[in-house]
Amino acid sequence: FCLLQNQQVLGESICFSSNNMGKGKIFIDGVEGGTDSMGNTYYSRDEMWKNELDRADPTSEKGWYGKGIKYWEDVPASVDGVLGGFGHVTDVDLEESELFYQTLLREGHLKLTEPGRAADCGAGIGRISKGFLCNHFKAVDLVEPVAHFLQTAEKELSGFNDGNYIQIGLQDWVPQQGAQSCFVIFLHLDLNSLASYRLSLLGLYDVIWIQWVIGHLTDEDFVAFMMRCKRGLKEDGVIVLKENACTEGFIVDKEDSSVTRSAVYLEGLCKAAGLSVVAQ
Repeated sequence: FCLLQNQQVLGESICFSSNNMGKGKIFIDGVEGGTDSMGNTYYSRDEMWKNELDRADPTSEKGWYGKGIKYWEDVPASVDGVLGGFGHVTDVDLEESELFYQTLLREGHLKLTEPGRAADCGAGIGRISKGFLCNHFKAVDLVEPVAHFLQTAEKELSGFNDGNYIQIGLQDWVPQQGAQSCFVIFLHLDLNSLASYRLSLLGLYDVIWIQWVIGHLTDEDFVAFMMRCKRGLKEDGVIVLKENACTEGFIVDKEDSSVTRSAVYLEGLCKAAGLSVVAQ
């Protein structure tokens, strides 16, 4: 887990590596209540999620994910659109991401012997892939649920990217696997002996980059998604999370169905997924 804290609109860049923590109920110490964009106050995250998820099926038009998709479907497929009117920060954002990436290489947290494969999660119109990831990876898989964003991304990256364009929400995305995990057993009848060989499990990705999107996932889907991402990494791969964080608790945006979490909240969910800090 590498943490680079950028002030103001840049939020936080976080790089994770996996440990062996198991599944279980999500316990997070130090997370108090929060508020939403309508001025409502919640005494706990459980109260907030009950309010948001009990009213409708999350995938329905009036549910948590349905409302989020509907909001972004009405947003123009432009840099200013995907950045919520803050298109002017794109250059400094990409510069900071480049510096963070170089830090990972320099400090040995990311080891690349050749241009590999990355995933751009919540890729939007391909802003990060075009301005940063495609400069370092032969193939970038763009994961994005909004059709007109992904169509724009594919046009923008035509001829520059050997990766895939995957229209799906992160709550449903399963990272591709490389080598399969299995045991190969040979029985030598003439020697009356048994020999077994294990083929290692390898994910497909050197880097899974998650920026300004994780707030659209519920707590349970956040943890499940991160656990799948762990299985999608190569042996020395990393997960990078760049996200805005509030000072304490959480703030729910009722318009686009997202939640801005505090750093303690974010780290607690990552810990529940079995992720650990590798550098700060």
